[in-house]
Amino acid sequence: MANKKGIFCLETAKWEEEVKDQDSYDHFLRFLETSRIDTGGIPYRHFDVATKEEFKFYLKNWKEQKIQRHFPVLLLAFHGDKKGLSVIKNQVRISADEIVKDLYDCEYDNAIIHFSSCYFVKDTKMKELLYNSGALSVSGYMNEEGVGWYTAMAFELLYLTELFRAGLPKTSLEMQNFVDSYFATNKEMKDLGESLCFNMWYRVDNSKADEQPDYITACPVEELERKFAPR
Repeated sequence: MANKKGIFCLETAKWEEEVKDQDSYDHFLRFLETSRIDTGGIPYRHFDVATKEEFKFYLKNWKEQKIQRHFPVLLLAFHGDKKGLSVIKNQVRISADEIVKDLYDCEYDNAIIHFSSCYFVKDTKMKELLYNSGALSVSGYMNEEGVGWYTAMAFELLYLTELFRAGLPKTSLEMQNFVDSYFATNKEMKDLGESLCFNMWYRVDNSKADEQPDYITACPVEELERKFAPR
C-alpha cells in the first residue's frame, strides 16, 4: 500500500457526550485501511486536534511537506455551525473566513475536501474556497437540525469507499463521472446523503481559470448561486 493514495484526517479532540470516548475517526479509518473489499485498503493519517494552533500546524504540514500528494483526500471532522468549526464545542472556534484563508493557496493538485461537521458547509465561503484553492471538490452537510455522528460515518463509509473504488477522481471530468455513476445508482448512498443534506461543490474544468465551480446536491435543498466568484 506504500504507493496508494489515501486520506488525511484532522479530528476534534472531544466530541459531544453522546459519542463514547473510545469512538474516533481513527477506528473508522483503520477499518477502511484493513478492509480489502473493492478498494484493497485505503491508507490514512489521523491527528487529534485540541487547539486552533494545532489545526493550522497540521494543515500547513499537509500542504508544505507534500503529504497531500500521497493523501489527497482531506477529511475534517469537527463540530460545526453557520459561523465555522469548533475544535472543542463552544470553546475554540475557527471561523469560516479563517478556514478559507488557511485552506486555499492554489497548490492543491485536485485535492478532495470533505467537512464531516454539522451545517457548516452551507456558508458560501465553501464555494469561494473551491474557486480559489485549486481543489477538485468541497463537500459537507447542510442539515439545520444537526448531523448524527454514526449516520454521517455510515454515509462516509459508502462515499469514501466508492471514491477509492472508482480509482479516486483526479480531474473534473472524472469527478463528474463519479457523481453521475454512483449517486445515480447507489441507493443507500443517495438515501443517506439526502437525510444528511449532503452537498458537494466540484470544479467544472481545472484547465480553464475563468470557469466557475459547478454545484451538485444529493438532496432537494435551496439552490445556491451557480456563478460565484469572489470580487
